[in-house]
Amino acid sequence: MKFLQLARDLSCMALACQALAVGRADVFDAKADYTGTPANLTVAASIVPAPTDVGSTGSYYVAAFVGGQAVFLTPTGWVPFDGSNFPAAATGALAPISFPLLNGTVDISSFECAGFVAGYGSSATDMLSNGLFRVIYQVPAKLPRVTPLPCSAMADSDIARFLQQASFGPTDASIADVKRLGLSGWIESQFNVPKTGYGVWPYVETSAPVSCSNDGNSASAASMCARDTYSLFQLQRLFFQNAISAPDQLRQRVAWALSETLVISGDVLNMAYSYAGFQHMLLDNAFSNYETILTRMTLSPSMGDYLDMVNNGKPTSASQQANENYARELLQLFSIGLYKLNLDGTVQTDASGLAIPSYNEDVIKGFARTFTGWTYPAKPGVTSRTYNPTNYVSDMVAVASNHDVGTKQLLDTTVLPANQTPDKDLADAIHTVFLHPNVGPFIGKQLIQRLVTSNPSPAYVARVASAFNNNGSGVRGDMKAVIRAILLDSEARGGMRTETNYGHLREPALFLAQFYRSLGGVSDGVALRSASSNMSQNVFYSPTVFNYYPADNVLATGQAAPEFGIHNTSTALARANTIYSAVYGSATGNIIYLAKPDATVTGATGTYLDMTPYIALASNPGALVDKLNMLLMHGTMAPETRTAIVNAVTAAGTAGLARAQLAIYLTANSPQFMVER
Repeated sequence: MKFLQLARDLSCMALACQALAVGRADVFDAKADYTGTPANLTVAASIVPAPTDVGSTGSYYVAAFVGGQAVFLTPTGWVPFDGSNFPAAATGALAPISFPLLNGTVDISSFECAGFVAGYGSSATDMLSNGLFRVIYQVPAKLPRVTPLPCSAMADSDIARFLQQASFGPTDASIADVKRLGLSGWIESQFNVPKTGYGVWPYVETSAPVSCSNDGNSASAASMCARDTYSLFQLQRLFFQNAISAPDQLRQRVAWALSETLVISGDVLNMAYSYAGFQHMLLDNAFSNYETILTRMTLSPSMGDYLDMVNNGKPTSASQQANENYARELLQLFSIGLYKLNLDGTVQTDASGLAIPSYNEDVIKGFARTFTGWTYPAKPGVTSRTYNPTNYVSDMVAVASNHDVGTKQLLDTTVLPANQTPDKDLADAIHTVFLHPNVGPFIGKQLIQRLVTSNPSPAYVARVASAFNNNGSGVRGDMKAVIRAILLDSEARGGMRTETNYGHLREPALFLAQFYRSLGGVSDGVALRSASSNMSQNVFYSPTVFNYYPADNVLATGQAAPEFGIHNTSTALARANTIYSAVYGSATGNIIYLAKPDATVTGATGTYLDMTPYIALASNPGALVDKLNMLLMHGTMAPETRTAIVNAVTAAGTAGLARAQLAIYLTANSPQFMVER
């Protein structure tokens, strides 16, 4: 009986259908880092018990279910389950532990679909009944096969999914890098890759000079001045260029996620230099500390202009109030949210079942008064004054005489004392916000939604929030720890996800960037900025401070689906038409152009796909589709979809280019590419 129960538990875990218990399981974690392929694999496992269990006596268990037989890892090797005893990998005082899951390099390719599970408990019963286990590795089915198994495409395809979450898309080269370095090793290596930015943008006058004609009649600087200097055109195209080809992929992806949380917009900041500094700040601090990000954002003249903190002077009469715009959004959108949260992101309620507010109007007024006395930096060679004219080249500067020096009510019971400097008030206010218990779950959940899935479980949010609260060395707000927790979590890794609410619609910018990056495309970003705008995401021109799409958008089923807020019949057709043009556009040999180079753009390449690698596979439609399945949808293509595409490609004749074009067009237009799972 025990064997049957264990077999059922292990097989269910391998299919991601075991529900986690609430409580200790929320903050427990187990994962594996692996290098190689199932035929040449090394795996290391780690288990981090819930804090309440650390120090108590218990056992660690690592098990696999292979061909109807459960086997356990023990200090002496793998031991078959005898029907009564649950051999432990280690026993003693519980603490975070790591150990080789498989000694050396082994070939487990014959263990198709076998799931490796790691967990702990005071006993095996405790582990199973309280959900203290995770699927940490699943052996993939061998590919290609005519009819994929339910667990197909874990190894290469899970790496591809990891790279879809951690970058702007997998490539053959980046998949090889992850195999060589392991998941954790790749993340650590990316932390050290220098920033790819948006160029140097010096100060320009707010009003364009007469010579700035933008008549478009030539490629001269004067002719393109308004486009290149007094709009975000160059930054938009560089965003796509960087997304597709920059080496600092993790930094670029995290900065993009942050930019959709800490929002400014070209609707207000429509000069290239007014916007570039803020994007550089996000790139510079993507791996720093969230308190640093809050501070740099608050001092940014771009944010100061967008949300009215710049030139926000102290009230000079009883009827006058400090501008509350930035204070309100700092709390509501950038840090803690409207309601008090539990560690797992669920809303706290009072005795009547009503959500408990995080702050009230007095707090907003207190923060608004705290942020008085800041103005633009002075222009070079010009003496600073109380209200400096527009200038975005560096942080805002404080004017003590224009700062409210009274006491100020902040969050909960915190009150800023009177007569502090503007710098001291600002630093104290940001630190107060940063220490609020909401920040970890509020920001952590949003980053999970941007990178992995729109509907993370409360347990997933709690684990990420715990990493935010303490990186393992007592440091709060460490972005590196948060990024590791999000990308290496058991809900982000492993076999194919079967939950109907898992994943997210690829927003237009990701849809386009991942299509071209994963297929080896080249783009200078000119055509992609227009294509994204046609899909209702005009990059860097967010329509509101709430981002391009509403965070609270839900489907009829009640599932969170923010990106569907800008998805409709028109934008769906725009997606299909763009992919058609990308695949069937202007051809030069095996090169297919979505758009040819624009002569008015320095270094223009146009946007194109080189079809050669896919033509090489076209004689075997199954292999061609499997390659696209792995690159574009990390092995999640449904068997019936694969069969339909393979049949269509086969029927397209024997011409390699025609087959490659059709295979890419059908794959990229399938719902399984539109929705990243």
